[in-house]
Order: sequence, then C-alpha cells, then structure tokens
Amino acid sequence: MCGSVSAIGLREQDRRLWPYLRERLRVPGQLMTLQRGVLGDAEVAVVGSATPQGRVTVLALAATTEEIAQEILLPAGLVLPDGQDRIVRAKVGDYDADILVRGGPHGRPEPMAVLATPWIEQHLLLYARELWHRR
Repeated sequence: MCGSVSAIGLREQDRRLWPYLRERLRVPGQLMTLQRGVLGDAEVAVVGSATPQGRVTVLALAATTEEIAQEILLPAGLVLPDGQDRIVRAKVGDYDADILVRGGPHGRPEPMAVLATPWIEQHLLLYARELWHRR
C-alpha cells in the first residue's frame, strides 16, 4: 500500500502514475492501494481499494509493465486531446477489456491502466495463494 508520498518498492513510472490513478479510480469511503503483484510471468502494479475492515478489491492493472503495454491494441483512429482521459473498449491480447487512456502529444492516446476483469482478479488470487503455500 502506498500513501500520497510513500511508494516503497515501486518503479519510477508507477510512482509518477499513482497520484493520477488514485484520484481517477477512487472508491468513496475506501483507502486506495497500489501494490506489486505477479500475473503470469510479468510483475505488475495493481490498483485496488480497501475497506476499513480490510477487504481489498482489485480495480486495475497499471499499463506500466512492458508485457502489458505491448498487448494493448487500442481502437484505430482514437484521438484524445493532450491531458484528457477516458475509458475505451480495446483488446488485450485476445481479450476485450476496458482501458483507461490519456491523450498524449499530438492527440495520440496512451494507455494508463487495464480495468480489472474477473479473469485478472482470479489469476492474481491464484498466484497469491501459491506464494502463501510456499511459505
């Protein structure tokens, strides 16, 4: 978990993106988290929310991991003004997914996060259980 200024164990790119993702994906009344996890063979940054009772919900994967960024295929012709964002339906590998994108220089959209799907949540949970049982 990281606060507004702490970001232990995160990559620099995740640190820069975190304040924006925290506010954009905020769940009212819950703490926002950014943690490192493993999905398949890739180490990823996972955005989540946590209730005061400790229940954590995965909200998105940051698109800062090269393996994820390479798999995202945005819709052809998508243009966004610099700094504006929106959620678009796109492909991640063979799967449809909702992607949070932000307009970059010259209107070129830049993926920021892949919103969580049941498949993503299940695979992160399976890996976490595997790590727990290895201890």
